[in-house]
Amino acid sequence: MTEKNLNPLVLVPESTAKIMKPLSGASNGSNDDLIFCHLYGVVGDWYLSEISENREMAFGFQIINSEPVWEMDNWLSNSSEWGEIPIKTLQGLVNEKFLKDKDIRFLITRDLFWEPIKFSEINIEQNTLFYPGTTDRNLS
Repeated sequence: MTEKNLNPLVLVPESTAKIMKPLSGASNGSNDDLIFCHLYGVVGDWYLSEISENREMAFGFQIINSEPVWEMDNWLSNSSEWGEIPIKTLQGLVNEKFLKDKDIRFLITRDLFWEPIKFSEINIEQNTLFYPGTTDRNLS
């Protein structure tokens, strides 16, 4: 692996951003989009296809699925759609809420072994990481 920054809590290091398409502002998202980076946490998954030059905003597909008892509406809203993804905000949640406050709800990490793949080849029906103790998920 050529990744110089192996810290998975750095969501989009420069070396990852360099291989991604630049954020165009014109993307709608499609099954043919190449996904260059995968972020995941207990609240969901983010599949990134484009990144801004300053690495603060990305475009991709996000699946946010937080349980109501987690009380995360102030930070993340449940969704399953293509759109802009605020990397700066997500990194701030990791730094402040997870690393500093030790709140597991805000664990978001980068898949260090991810290889670029077409979106159509990703199984988005199953979350990558499950929060311990959830009761409303069908795990069969």
